Amino acid sequence: MKIKNKITKCLVSAYTAILVLDSTGIVSAASDAGEVQSKLNQGLTTIKVVITSIIAIVGVIAAAKIVISKLPSLDDPNMKNEMWRGVGMVGAAVAAGGALTWLIPWIYALFQ
Repeated sequence: MKIKNKITKCLVSAYTAILVLDSTGIVSAASDAGEVQSKLNQGLTTIKVVITSIIAIVGVIAAAKIVISKLPSLDDPNMKNEMWRGVGMVGAAVAAGGALTWLIPWIYALFQ
């Protein structure tokens, strides 16, 4: 069981590192405020993408864990109901987390 956890953590870390390193560009000095604002917006978008990706990865892992743990007793209707309820709750949490990652900065910008 510990080996599975280590492999999962390594895969998540590698995927996150690849996303971060792949999306970083060459940093150069900005000549005006518009260019600085553009770079800040691009950087914040990159951060939001990474956070959303992490939320999605954790959601997939949680849903897979629920399905795998309930799979042996799937003939029982109560267990099947419990499995689908758990997967639905994970899906709702992933949707809420992904939406909040993008909505909170947007709402903050509305009231500035």
